[in-house]
Amino acid sequence: MSWAEAKWTVDQILQKVGQAPNNMRAFTAYAKSKTSVGLKFLEPADSYDSAHNLLCSVGGVMIRMSEESYPTKPTEGTLVIDNKDLGKYENEEYVVSSLTEGTTYYFSAFPYSTQGVYNLSSNENNRASATPANGETANVTITIDDDSAFTSVLITCVDETDGQYTKTATLTKTQKTTSFNIPIGHTYHIEYGAEDGYSKPENTSPKVSVAGAVSNYEATYHHFTATINVTYPAGATLTCSLDETTYTATTTTGTYQFQVHKVGTWTVKAVSGGETASEQVIITSDGQTESVELSFVKIYGISRDVTTSSPAWARTDNAVGMTATASVGASAGNSDFDNAMPWKGMKRETLSTNDVMVKIPKFYYRRYKEGNVEHIQIADKPTSGFSVHPLFNHAGQESEYAYVGAYKTSSNNKSVTGASPQVSQTRATFRSNAKAKGSGWSLIDIAAVSAIQMLMLVEFADNNVQNKIGRGYCDGNSGSLRTGSCDSVPNLTGRPSGTDGKTGVVYRGIEDFWGNVWEWVDGVNWNGGTYYVCNDPSKYADDTASNYTQLSFTGSTSWGSSYITVEGLDTGANPHVMLPATAGSGSESTYYCDACWSSTGWRVFLHGGAWYLGSGCGLFTALLHSSSSDSGTALGSRLLYIPS
Repeated sequence: MSWAEAKWTVDQILQKVGQAPNNMRAFTAYAKSKTSVGLKFLEPADSYDSAHNLLCSVGGVMIRMSEESYPTKPTEGTLVIDNKDLGKYENEEYVVSSLTEGTTYYFSAFPYSTQGVYNLSSNENNRASATPANGETANVTITIDDDSAFTSVLITCVDETDGQYTKTATLTKTQKTTSFNIPIGHTYHIEYGAEDGYSKPENTSPKVSVAGAVSNYEATYHHFTATINVTYPAGATLTCSLDETTYTATTTTGTYQFQVHKVGTWTVKAVSGGETASEQVIITSDGQTESVELSFVKIYGISRDVTTSSPAWARTDNAVGMTATASVGASAGNSDFDNAMPWKGMKRETLSTNDVMVKIPKFYYRRYKEGNVEHIQIADKPTSGFSVHPLFNHAGQESEYAYVGAYKTSSNNKSVTGASPQVSQTRATFRSNAKAKGSGWSLIDIAAVSAIQMLMLVEFADNNVQNKIGRGYCDGNSGSLRTGSCDSVPNLTGRPSGTDGKTGVVYRGIEDFWGNVWEWVDGVNWNGGTYYVCNDPSKYADDTASNYTQLSFTGSTSWGSSYITVEGLDTGANPHVMLPATAGSGSESTYYCDACWSSTGWRVFLHGGAWYLGSGCGLFTALLHSSSSDSGTALGSRLLYIPS
């Protein structure tokens, strides 16, 4: 009999009195191996009465073990440990060894006071059980469909819990199996090595090792060759890489064919001087052929003699030969620009504010004239002679994206589907409400309108967007249309089924950019024919030229349902701005195909037209007739968000 056991017996004989400790604060037992069990435990805290007088000071804990049932007193079963180093095994493991695999062991904890009074409670906090067992066995088998070129691969059993238990094995075409043992409770996964000329199987998902379990993993190495055809700028260095494998083209002619032998996402890259272009190619199977074209910069352009009445533009640069058609009802349109930046990056997104917005990626532009011929060009990367479009450079702060409301602003100051457009507020009120949403939020401004105009013009190469995409909700309607009427339009460009002029219209997710209700546009003020523009949302204000820049072209104060013939081109810092310079001799099918109105004095800018305006609506429709105090049932707005 141990000293502790003898002491307990004597104490009982002498009927020693005193306060017993509380139950254990923690006590767990678990399989450690096929011959051992791990214990972790935390003794009770000292006991006090309500006046904070010490009732019991904990001296230690005796743990007893039995193969039959939980010991009920400190003389039953086998002594495991008599621990007086309080708290030592809360996180540190105490290992009970020399046990029998498959046998369940029952452990009872008996905390005792410094007076030697034991807690004999059968409370579950004082009990734990465990059965010794080995860790999980992971059997790995590989299959090779054609081993003619196969040498060896490294198989790794990665222990995510403790890296020291990570193990490896080399498999060959003659040795295709291996086994790993993972400690109980550890998280692990299997990683398959790469072999040139063969597909690499995907690594397994993480799994927690279970005592005594057996898991079988099988993977196949496929011998294959896939082809990647590349067109790239002649003279550039061309590479094709995946993980540790990199192939380099042996010529610089501008076309090359790579033979690759691994499943995965290959990166094809062309480098010349300081320029780099790259694309990713996904290879999944033997015999697969993919083609990719690399360009250091793609420029999509249009040109038009502004003295001619035709609204059509000629395509230039990389846009030559490209086409675009809009959807009508369930009949989907088609656009070659779906695979060109920035158009392919224009997507609807729901922001954290629950506003549905259209994300527009940053692009570079140039707008200029050679004689009577105007040119508009959009580049996907920086290049000489081009500037970041001002939509992505407000107040000198450059951004990678801008978000334009997918819908007219609704009465809850949101861009959401199924809502009535907010109307009957001044531009200043709409501006204030938009800014109240938080940093980066504002009313749509002239920079955003310009960007959308350019994107649409270059894609459809025609000023008459009512003809190319849809008239919009503009013909003889009696009131505004709820948002979301175009949600089902294929590709979100075109119009739903129904009578043209009685339905909404959408361009790359931006619904009713013309028609339905007018949109207040910020960053533009007009005074007696003179335009003033600003590109700093913090300085937007009405009826002022302060912090605004005067454009080099002017308009007339006497426009009234006048069809635009010339959109001005500023010779200063704002060539992106497209606003009426001349109007009156055009029509709904000539020149710019849209109407404008104006007046004397300070005026604010409305864009697009409304439900009643008919052919006067469109991409360039401009109302420069309203004062800053005006509001009305047909005057609405659209949100703009620029992330910082």
